[in-house]
Amino acid sequence: MAWSIPRLSRRAFLKTTGLGAAGLTLLSPATQLVKDAAAEEEEAKEEIYYSICNFCSSLCNLRVTTRTHKGKKRVVKLDGNPYSTLNRGKICARGQAGLRQTYDTDRIKTPMIRVKGRKRGDYAFRPASWEEAYDYIAKKVQAARIKPWEWTMVGGWTSCVFYMNWAVPFAMANEIPNIVASPMQHCVTTGHLGTDMVTGNFNIHDEVLPDFDNAKYILLVANNASIGAVSTCRMVRFAQGRKKGAKIVALDPRRSETAAKADEWIPIKPGTDLAFLLAMMRILMSDGLYDGDFLCRHTNMPFLAYRDEAGELRLLSDAEGRPQVLVEGAAQVRVLPKFTNDNQRDIEGHTFTPALTTPKGFSLDGRAVMTVFEAQLQELAPYTPEWAAEITGIPAQDIRRIAYEFGTTRPAIIDPGWHGARFGNVMMLRRVQAMIQALTGGIDRVGGWINSGEVHHKAAHMYEAMEHGYEMGSPLASLAGMAFAKMVINALSKGENFSHGRPGWTWAWNAQEQAAGRFNVALPVMTDSGLKESVEGRVKFKGEPYLTRAFLINASNPVRHYYPDTRWKETLAHENVELVVLIDVLPSDTALYADVILPNTTYLERDEPTLYGNGVNHDLALTTRYAAIPPLYDTEEAADILLKMTEIISGNTDTFHDWVEKLTGLRAEPIKAALARNRQKMKKGAYQQACREVAFAQTADRLGVTPQHIDEVLRAKGVYHEMDRDTVLARYAMPAKLPVPTESGRIEFYSSLMCQLRDGGHTEPNFSVLATYIPVKLRSGSPQEVAAPLAKDEFYFTYGKTPTVSHGSTNSNNPVLAAINEFKTDVYKGVWIHPSRAQALGIRMGDRIQITNTQSGQQTTGHAYVTRLIHPDVLFVYSSFGVENKALSRTHGEGTATSKLIPYQVEPVVAGFRSQEFTVRVTRL
Repeated sequence: MAWSIPRLSRRAFLKTTGLGAAGLTLLSPATQLVKDAAAEEEEAKEEIYYSICNFCSSLCNLRVTTRTHKGKKRVVKLDGNPYSTLNRGKICARGQAGLRQTYDTDRIKTPMIRVKGRKRGDYAFRPASWEEAYDYIAKKVQAARIKPWEWTMVGGWTSCVFYMNWAVPFAMANEIPNIVASPMQHCVTTGHLGTDMVTGNFNIHDEVLPDFDNAKYILLVANNASIGAVSTCRMVRFAQGRKKGAKIVALDPRRSETAAKADEWIPIKPGTDLAFLLAMMRILMSDGLYDGDFLCRHTNMPFLAYRDEAGELRLLSDAEGRPQVLVEGAAQVRVLPKFTNDNQRDIEGHTFTPALTTPKGFSLDGRAVMTVFEAQLQELAPYTPEWAAEITGIPAQDIRRIAYEFGTTRPAIIDPGWHGARFGNVMMLRRVQAMIQALTGGIDRVGGWINSGEVHHKAAHMYEAMEHGYEMGSPLASLAGMAFAKMVINALSKGENFSHGRPGWTWAWNAQEQAAGRFNVALPVMTDSGLKESVEGRVKFKGEPYLTRAFLINASNPVRHYYPDTRWKETLAHENVELVVLIDVLPSDTALYADVILPNTTYLERDEPTLYGNGVNHDLALTTRYAAIPPLYDTEEAADILLKMTEIISGNTDTFHDWVEKLTGLRAEPIKAALARNRQKMKKGAYQQACREVAFAQTADRLGVTPQHIDEVLRAKGVYHEMDRDTVLARYAMPAKLPVPTESGRIEFYSSLMCQLRDGGHTEPNFSVLATYIPVKLRSGSPQEVAAPLAKDEFYFTYGKTPTVSHGSTNSNNPVLAAINEFKTDVYKGVWIHPSRAQALGIRMGDRIQITNTQSGQQTTGHAYVTRLIHPDVLFVYSSFGVENKALSRTHGEGTATSKLIPYQVEPVVAGFRSQEFTVRVTRL
């Protein structure tokens, strides 16, 4: 294998470098060359800056070393910030290689305009000045009479966290109700919303960090990304937990990077993880392997429920919608507050213990009544270990053993997982994972899932506002969990929020499809559901076509991020699309379809426009970026670009400032004053620096210090600590001290959100109010065809993230990372296939193969990597390769593109991609 590393002795090293006995004499005494180098080193000036990594969504804290020599300043080294309690001074290969993005020769160095007469899809651009580029955009908007609602914004994972505070105000100020956010369909809603419905969080990337350090048992299901692919803050905690003796079990069809570190690797059949966990949950509940006190006090498990005439499970409540429970040991009904974290106090202030079960045959007003606990146990009754064994291929005794190990070990963690866009049942899978974690009481406790310090801080202030009845300002900066999610949904789904009266096209499209009785998506939050149809004129609003005619794409690569690539290529190249504006650092595959490319600075060249919470850190802290070097090229800051685009699209720049204040709390008047001053002395970044100045001033006012003090601390350490984890948990642990940000304030096994969606007409199994089974459909055809054994050349399909490349991103072009990928080319760029199946097909290591999707007929090619480290019936591909744009000189044409093979098929809750819900056939070429 290409990555086998031979043992290399000191003698062998000296021999291979030519430094034998004779060669070593050249080094002593020092030659003139060495003396000159030493003199140059003495002249060089080194400086330290602190920043935040931008190579994935983990947001690790960085220490940046620069060296100035003969007037030239360069970044020479990136390290983990040693003062950071987030990533604890560590950094992954991508993070260390980040400086090579700044110095990448393929960077977009100046604004570019498509060469006249050349069509989208060709990388044919001419350099332009910023004035010319903006003038081109303005004239196109005016000539084509592009209306605000005809714009669609696309935001990428590398920018969503940092520029949400400007992107959403930009949308509102310009009355653009259309945003596609590339993390949404892949992670935030598809998988994480399943977790969120139980715990009340929203987007576990920056809200929940499992305390692997102190866990004694770690179960990883459908997840390699957070540990092996790699989130450094999770990896360092995982390593510590392993070092301290935690047992680690990994369910994965492939012996992934994470599974390789586990005590037990279980090669599960793809798409069957839900069956495994439902059987596990059944055992935990039926055999009493749960934290009864936690369930009684902090969850809705004791709530009374009944079946209505239609068979729907409803919570029993009083006239004001407050839940009812039974007193433990007595048949007394008590009414609880509608929103609280403690079920042991009723609305009259009396304390008691709620019952998890009712007496046999219990009824109220002639209606059979049960607790949510009992209803869930009834739902789980068919899901025995034997049932799950038939589906998963895992022996029933192993399922039972793991359930008992997990249920009898405290504290234990079932990792919440990343990247849910795989099967239509992944949202339910993540819900069940959260329920299992809650069954053991491991929510916001040492050794379990712990919320970030920032989430605790937001939630505490949000509840204070609720208690005292005052309006929460700046929702982007202050709302926690599902309250934030609801704010985003309401902003874009309601036409009354805009003077033109139109909701986002995705909401119009799915309402149109629902009215017609066709497949539709209930919560298409910032998804591409309906986008192609909008471009083609098939979306109607009040009888008129609702067209998308212009795109603003910021740090996103939808041609690679979304499936299939042809769908986005056809959309962007459509004749109805008048203008595509792209903001990026490197020329992605999506750049092939732009009309104007606006180059952004890299994260090492810029100060951030504000202060941020310290990512997913358990401690409460602030951080930001400091520019280590001035911009190398003719680039601009994203916030300034959005301000200029506002001037072009609507002219509502004052409205933009007002929306920034309304949504983020950064006050408009001081920003405008600072902006006017900055424009007198700087050509670029004037708005970004104005926002930064005001952010520092307002934060200092909140903390009771000076802006200079915050700046001094951040320049010295990179992180401004406000409160450590132990203090945060002692004051704000949810649900022990505060409610969780769900509808009820409790951990929700019965989903109030799903109840609302079912009442809206969505009754598929995906919308079950309780944990239930949702089978995957890997084949089309009759029941017999669907259930038939795999053919000789047929496989299940899986894909995953490479440790060196963030999902579908351009950092595969990074020279250092590209070299690592080349070193491990067979492993990373090959198509994994088990030797027993490969031999039957006459396939050997390195053979060129063709892969065909059995449902859609899509085809792609690759080279076989024959290995026993994969389930025999599974084909695996890393998702990091297959770049087509030749402007990315180090990575184009390398590896297999998953976006060539995956069809457009989504589930009905949030349009999450069913990107592995098919089989493939393999042929040797």
